[in-house]
Amino acid sequence: MTDNRRRLFVKSSIAAAAGVCTGGVGGGGGLLAAAEDRAAAGPKPPAEKRLHVNHDLHTHTLYSDGAHPIPLHVLEARAFELDAIAITDHFTPGSWIAQSDAEFERYLAEIEHERSAQKDVLVLKGAEATVLDTSGRISLDAAHAAKLEWVLCDLGGMSEGTLRKTPRDKQKYVENVVRTYLALCDVPYLDAIAHPFNTGNTEPAALPADYPERLLRELAAKMAEKRKVFDVMNDMIYWFSRSGIAPRTFTAQYVELVKIFVAEKVVFQASSDDHRTGLGNTRWSQIVLRRAAVPESQIVDPRRKVAPGR
Repeated sequence: MTDNRRRLFVKSSIAAAAGVCTGGVGGGGGLLAAAEDRAAAGPKPPAEKRLHVNHDLHTHTLYSDGAHPIPLHVLEARAFELDAIAITDHFTPGSWIAQSDAEFERYLAEIEHERSAQKDVLVLKGAEATVLDTSGRISLDAAHAAKLEWVLCDLGGMSEGTLRKTPRDKQKYVENVVRTYLALCDVPYLDAIAHPFNTGNTEPAALPADYPERLLRELAAKMAEKRKVFDVMNDMIYWFSRSGIAPRTFTAQYVELVKIFVAEKVVFQASSDDHRTGLGNTRWSQIVLRRAAVPESQIVDPRRKVAPGR
């Protein structure tokens, strides 16, 4: 840039800055006007309280349907400076770690090898089971669970009476979902219910607002009594992608549902349910936790393991 051009650039920059600060030619805008508008509008609403949630307790690797091997998974958790992760690959009929005891032991040994080689992040040996019917029968048995440190269970494609063979009557459907979760609370080795109320992609769809408060309070009371953790999963909108609900409407409904569980002193975790490259991404989870006013005392501490049994 020549000296002449530099002088012109400086002059134009000063003029532009002066125009912004004073509202520019003719006024009516700029920083001063914006400040006056803000003052006239009154005080801003209080900011949402920031929670310290720096864990991801529902993740997947190549041992099920995740994208990365365990060494890279742990390396990423360290790079992202997470406090804790749980590796929770699927333990369901036909899944890799459920095929044989040899594969299950290899899975555990690989987690142990990677976590013991570093001290940056707490790594829990876990698995995600699926519930098989409304009686609460799940795909993971007590003997395998005894070797794990974090056990999740979800409603999935094998869950008869809810996501499989879904009742045509919505009232029956939501009652089945709650009845299934109530039964899961009686599984002694279960730590957390994975992405609860993931019922938006079925026919009919069951939105968070479709669940009667009395049923939710009954479930919340039992989860608190049995010390089952509520998994606030970051990508819940995936489970409602075919429902037609607007994302922010869905968030508002889910927050109201979560508030019922907060009132009953249920404990919560945040998770990404990482399958591809989302490890540690819990932005939406934390939005929900903040807006539902979940106190830090009701956020699970992975170091202390809220659930009994192991």
